[in-house]
Amino acid sequence: MAGLTAVVVVWADAHAGPDRWTPLEDLDDDGEYLVESCGWLVPVGDGGKPDHVTLAQSYTPDEHVDHVLHIPISMVRSIASITQRQVQSDRATP
Repeated sequence: MAGLTAVVVVWADAHAGPDRWTPLEDLDDDGEYLVESCGWLVPVGDGGKPDHVTLAQSYTPDEHVDHVLHIPISMVRSIASITQRQVQSDRATP
């Protein structure tokens, strides 16, 4: 599992309708509710769930993960890898 890729996944989440008795004709379709999640992409061969995008929030050197999401492929709208950038300090050097 070495070398997992950091990604941002945009996916359509299930969302709730009214929380009270409502006539069927009053139900509105607000379209998809899109969510952006970022994490470590876990391939199927390394523990990812088949037919899903599996994301882990954290990943350790001894190959432990936590806060794992399994997003059904049919709900995924896009996946983009996160690239490493050099962080520069705003402080002046003495």
